[in-house]
Amino acid sequence: MKYILYLIFLFSWPFGLWAQQDFLLNGLVLDESNTALENASIVIKQIPSSGSAPIFQKSDQKGRFQLKFSKEVKIELTISRLGYQKVVDTIDIRVAQQKITFKLLKSVRRLEEVKIDYKYRAVEIAKDTIRFSADYFRDSTDRKLQDLIEKMPGFSIEDGKVRFQGKLVNVTLVENERFFGGGSKLAVENIPANAVDKVEMISRFSQNDLLKNVQVNDQLAMNIKLKENKKNFIFGDLESALGNEKSYKEHAALFYYSPQRTMSFIGDINNTGASPVSKEDIDRVQGAELQYFSNSIPKDALSGYNRDNRNVIKNINKFAAFNGFKRGMDKKLSLTLYGVYNENRLGTEIAGSNSYTLPDLRYTEQTYMRSSQVNRQASLNLSTGFKANPYFSIDYNVGAFWTMPKQSIHTNSAIDKFSVDNNSLQTQSGNSLVLKQYLEGNWKHSLRSYSSFAFQHQYTYEKDNFSLSSDSLFLPDFIRLDSSKNYRIVRPIERKKQLFNASYKYYWVINQQQQLHVEVNSQNEILRQQGQSTGARDTSHQYLFDHEQDYQNSSNYLGGSYRLDFEKLKILISLKEYYLYLTNQTPVYTGHYGKWFLQPELDIKYGKNALDGFRLNYRRGYNFATASDLNPSYWITGYNSLFRGNIFLEGQTFHKFNFTYNNFRLTDFRVIYFNSTLTLKDQIKGNSLVTSSYQQLKSVMLFDRPDLNFTNIGGYSIRYGRFEPGVYLSYIHMKLAQAIDQEEINLRQNTVSSDLSLRWFKPKFLDIKVAWTNTNSWQKSTGNEEKVAFNKWSVTGKYTMKNLVLKTDWSMLKTGLANGNPAPVNVNGNFELRYQKAKSPFSLYVQGLNVLKNNSYRTAVLTEYISSEKVIYTMPRIFLMGLSYSL
Repeated sequence: MKYILYLIFLFSWPFGLWAQQDFLLNGLVLDESNTALENASIVIKQIPSSGSAPIFQKSDQKGRFQLKFSKEVKIELTISRLGYQKVVDTIDIRVAQQKITFKLLKSVRRLEEVKIDYKYRAVEIAKDTIRFSADYFRDSTDRKLQDLIEKMPGFSIEDGKVRFQGKLVNVTLVENERFFGGGSKLAVENIPANAVDKVEMISRFSQNDLLKNVQVNDQLAMNIKLKENKKNFIFGDLESALGNEKSYKEHAALFYYSPQRTMSFIGDINNTGASPVSKEDIDRVQGAELQYFSNSIPKDALSGYNRDNRNVIKNINKFAAFNGFKRGMDKKLSLTLYGVYNENRLGTEIAGSNSYTLPDLRYTEQTYMRSSQVNRQASLNLSTGFKANPYFSIDYNVGAFWTMPKQSIHTNSAIDKFSVDNNSLQTQSGNSLVLKQYLEGNWKHSLRSYSSFAFQHQYTYEKDNFSLSSDSLFLPDFIRLDSSKNYRIVRPIERKKQLFNASYKYYWVINQQQQLHVEVNSQNEILRQQGQSTGARDTSHQYLFDHEQDYQNSSNYLGGSYRLDFEKLKILISLKEYYLYLTNQTPVYTGHYGKWFLQPELDIKYGKNALDGFRLNYRRGYNFATASDLNPSYWITGYNSLFRGNIFLEGQTFHKFNFTYNNFRLTDFRVIYFNSTLTLKDQIKGNSLVTSSYQQLKSVMLFDRPDLNFTNIGGYSIRYGRFEPGVYLSYIHMKLAQAIDQEEINLRQNTVSSDLSLRWFKPKFLDIKVAWTNTNSWQKSTGNEEKVAFNKWSVTGKYTMKNLVLKTDWSMLKTGLANGNPAPVNVNGNFELRYQKAKSPFSLYVQGLNVLKNNSYRTAVLTEYISSEKVIYTMPRIFLMGLSYSL
């Protein structure tokens, strides 16, 4: 914990420098018995007024309030509270730190009549915003933002990702500013529920106010509005817990918000499998994702991790994050600093069975795998925004991202049909450094004319060291190992990548209903790769183990769009002409590929607001062949598993159709949503499997592969008094062609999932939800059919009695292949019992994880020609006792 406090001091020090010239008045409001008075109204007027408006505040739960002035001033202070006599005082602000205490006397005046003329609304709907009042849904047992918004209609949360009406929230804001880059997990799991005033869902969100009315986007944002008494004060919580199995948890979440500056710090150390952040949050650097560059090529990562995970035998997380925001120069200049460090140590143990269904051969492989993994990631980002006047703004962002993963995997494979019994060790380590920056400018030339430009540059350096050793010979028909005793392959790889992206847009507002947009864009990616696999011999002189490659792709387009807004109907027609160019050079081949491509897009929206109505979208798109797909050397990925790219691959075009319907009714919180997406990929040249033996080689044969993916998702929920039933349905259909041993196989896979839930709640007493999830996935190919069945029953509940709150969740999982073998049932339960006196900042809790002491669970997965069942070993039963303190 001392390290967390040290980091808080280190990061908050610059903010202290910024505020050193301020004059602070710290006030305290008490009653006659010296008890703190919460929510007392404070009205501040300057003397003389000089035309400035009064300032309003509320005292916090400890009766405190704070006033800040930039110069010496004389003020009139009025303090009032229902049931107490009003106090008016005049104060001269002359010193940097000043304290004053006010005592309010109870009022003895009898009121003959009280008339309340206020219409309270739990939910308000504007044009593109739905606003939820937190007080309507909140009760005293809600600790974090997640507890609060899970009660609001249309919301769902999984692994820290928030969805509203089935759609993923893209950006999370607090007081209209991005919270730690805009990720949702840090916000919902750390912001105290009692600090929230309103939750706003904003569709067609744009961070840029200057171009908000002309930019076209489909982002959904969640904006958290704080209570007035939580501003200009540090709030948050500190937590510490210890338990059996040497388990521990240390957590700190501290926040400071004011109109001119903000500061947030989150620190966490635990070995219970809880992660305070998702990989998406760490990868996200504030402002780095421009909507101009939505087709940007993402950074490759050696591994993905960071989610709540007890499905391992060891999981240790260390995490620290800081977010600071400052306004200056009369609010024209803004400065944001965002930094994250995360360290994750995992231990995994899995026993599995893989059934291979090749065209002329079937066999089963038994596997046992034990692995250890250490991942370290850090990111730092600085962004500035300057708005010289209401008609011009410019933003600059620079960031660095560093990762250093390390992994060791011990595997045993046994195949009775081929008398194979092999032990192998696979290790992988490396590091990656990414530096990226962008510059963006926006102009408002006139009431009908706007323009913007953006430039992005990203540099990536990666080192990847891969090693595989085996106690028996592998892939003898395809490679020749140097040693007949020690079967070992070593592959050090070094990559350098550059990404350049430039865009210019012009917006012409024809009238209130029509707009015309013109855009020119150029994107270029350059990759240089060096490295060779050692331990194997290339006797064909084809450089089969030389991974050297120079790869470059360029995407340039000129396009325009027409936008029509007519009351409830909105239409967008877009047309872009692309020139796509790709070069690929390896030791054995140099190739060039150029293509002209016309991309049309049509978007039709009808409804009274963006979250209520239907939408139809069609787009034709194009994907480049990646550098790894075009590298023809041998890439050994595991025991008897080898991949080889294809230098003759081309990019792929596709058609994508999307239909969405949303409906929200305030009277009974009824929510209906439906989404249907059809993606049809054109025929391309692709890789195929070239062997029917247990030696799994992906090589360089060609075939036409049309892919089809059809996804349908729908949901319905409604509130009847204290009951809230809900239903969620989904259907996914996939069709593709796979070539195996020179034979093309047509494969179809269907997945049907249903989720039924029923919630009953009585505020401040009991809240219980029962849910059943059933998923069936079946796959058909030539002469073969496989099926996976998944069933899960779950119960979550919260019981409140005076100062005690009990939260618990139970689940019963049954999953496996439909092969006649009985699927085992796994039952798991967790609970938390918390004690906290009313208005006390301290709370004491006991938490139990995996209380039934399950040591494993079973999963089943279908891929193109493999059906797998796995037994995954999990962390032991843990009981924690903890203490938390809320500021």
